[in-house]
Order: sequence, then structure tokens, then C-alpha cells
Amino acid sequence: MAVFSIGIAGADVLNGWIKNHVKRVRPENHLMDTDGFSFPSGHAMVGIIFFSMVAYLIMNEIKGNSLKWAMGIGFVCLVLLIGVSRIVMKVHFPTDILAGFALGAAYSLILFKLYKFLGSRVL
Repeated sequence: MAVFSIGIAGADVLNGWIKNHVKRVRPENHLMDTDGFSFPSGHAMVGIIFFSMVAYLIMNEIKGNSLKWAMGIGFVCLVLLIGVSRIVMKVHFPTDILAGFALGAAYSLILFKLYKFLGSRVL
């Protein structure tokens, strides 16, 4: 749980740091009030980290391959819906979403390695 909690909090800090350095403005005529900069999408980045961590933890406990596939596909659909919703609401450009997904996926891989490393040290 520590890796999960610290990972999500760290991702939020990293996202804010990148946004403040890139300073890309949001699309015009967005459908909701938003603050801050656009690039990369925090929802996409943190969403993929959150759902990949949850999927990783759950799928490690599941024995059947068909159930693992169903869980994996379900989590991928949730993450994609987050990205699509941000574009539809016109609060992000598609490249913001892609960058958020890429950064989130890379960050998730680091968290998985950290989880495995710490798990092997504790047991």
C-alpha cells in the first residue's frame, strides 16, 4: 500500500512540475471550468497509474487466465474512457492525453519494479 500511495502522490507532483515547465494553454471553448495548464493530462497520467496498479495487484491474486484477460481489458477500457472524456469536454488536446498515458505507463513500470523489489526484501 505504501508503494501505491506514494506512487499516486508522486505522480501528481510530477504532473504539476511538468505542467508548470511546459505551460501549454488549454483548448478554447472547453465545456467545463478548468484551472492550470494542459500538458500533460493529469487525469490520463494518474488514471493509468491508479488503474494499472489496481489491476496489477488484483491480477496477481487471480488464478484463471480468462478472468485475468477480462480484468485487463476492463481496466484498459476505463483508462481509455478517461482520455476520451477529457478530449470530448475540450479540456485537453489529444497530445496531452497521449503524453499523460505515456508518462503514466512509464511511471507505473517503475512502481511495479519497486513493488517487486520491496516485496522480495520483506519476505
